[in-house]
Amino acid sequence: MGRLTVLFADKFEEISERFCGCKNIGFDYRTCEKDGSVVLDELRKNPVDVVVMDFAMKGIDALGVLERIRTMNPLYTPAVIVLSSADSISLKNEFYNKGAEFYLRKPVKTEELISKINEVKRNREMNNLKSNSDRYHDESDAIITKIIQQLCVPAHLKGYNYLRYAIKLCVDTPALTNTVTKELYPGVAINYSVTSESVERNIRTAIELAWQRGNDDGFSKYFGYNKQMRKSRPTNAEFIARISDEIRIEYDVG
Repeated sequence: MGRLTVLFADKFEEISERFCGCKNIGFDYRTCEKDGSVVLDELRKNPVDVVVMDFAMKGIDALGVLERIRTMNPLYTPAVIVLSSADSISLKNEFYNKGAEFYLRKPVKTEELISKINEVKRNREMNNLKSNSDRYHDESDAIITKIIQQLCVPAHLKGYNYLRYAIKLCVDTPALTNTVTKELYPGVAINYSVTSESVERNIRTAIELAWQRGNDDGFSKYFGYNKQMRKSRPTNAEFIARISDEIRIEYDVG
């Protein structure tokens, strides 16, 4: 791949001064105001490979930006590097769970920042060498999580985890989509030590809430319809079958 494009949510003068003494930093960069809303507007207008931003910003903070990036475009996900003065393991883990590539404690040395950005490039180059199938098997949990988050399935619900596991089972064994009640729900139930009835009920609730939240772009992409086109939500079986089939096709899972 060519040179990375990096967006810094910071003053141009400060970023330019940081890199002025560095030879061939290996990427192109631009800057924007340290404001989460501005960062998102910039990404919508001109996508970049990497975003570097402070945890605390005006408007929307870095966590909010990460949450919104996941729903902007399923095919476009910039790597995010978060800078923070907070030395908190729980906060760091929260950022990683939201999809941040790196969480760096301030002050960050210029050499370390350049190194992390170039590490993003190396990781992407290595990832591009993998087959689609290998990429799925290496990143299956992250891929499925990204899709159901794009569809606004609430992460705090039990059904969120049940749904994610059910989709994973159906990607590996497509025939399970034809035996949802007899085989799929029991398989999920065993994994979580609950009843099949609980699995069915909690998955139904999770899909219902996602449907009510109204992420029409996501439902249109994966199902070909939204609330304006169809009054009722997809059934559990429809939801699981459609997402698992989409993954199998996109990643050539045999």
